[in-house]
Amino acid sequence: MSDGAVAALACAVLALGLGGAILLARLGMPRTYVRDLVHVGTGVWVLGWPLWRSPTWPIAITTGAALVVLAGPRVLRDALTGDDERWSGVAVYVVVYAVFTAVGFLDRAMPAGAALLALSLGDGLGGLLGRRFGRWSYRAPGAKQKSVEGSLTVFVMASVGVAAAGARGLGTIALAGLIAALAEAFSPRGTDNAVVPASVWLFLRFAQN
Repeated sequence: MSDGAVAALACAVLALGLGGAILLARLGMPRTYVRDLVHVGTGVWVLGWPLWRSPTWPIAITTGAALVVLAGPRVLRDALTGDDERWSGVAVYVVVYAVFTAVGFLDRAMPAGAALLALSLGDGLGGLLGRRFGRWSYRAPGAKQKSVEGSLTVFVMASVGVAAAGARGLGTIALAGLIAALAEAFSPRGTDNAVVPASVWLFLRFAQN
């Protein structure tokens, strides 16, 4: 499959995902859950990296998506913010995807892909399940209130994401998942979308050569 065909497929999936999020919001789903679904679903992007032959297209697509989100279109703001969710978090999330996509294609794919999957699966599902099932809560200084159940979910699902990206060794995978969970728990409010992937990337970039 040519890069042009992969780009068309990727853009179609992106349009369907965002269209679905807008529809769910208009049907009454709480914005927090809509945002969590987008958060998790974005991980599909990383799974498609092996399809690309050149870094040009994937870097251009994510850069373009970041520029669109930074412009703050009203239709996306209405779907993804509210219920204590801020647009700045969405903007950081998309910019982080653009940055680590470039890093993954220009440097090493595994650490960058693992960082993004730890963010999408770990942070996304941790927030979703923590709000739904969390019973024991705690708060680090300067951070949002978290639940023990949510943090455990971050650890497990971030580890799954790291493994899916190709990390080797159970100990390395588990430690990366733990780093993601700690980063998510102790990040100052509004910074976890950057701190989680950066922490995982730094660890894996130098732990596995």
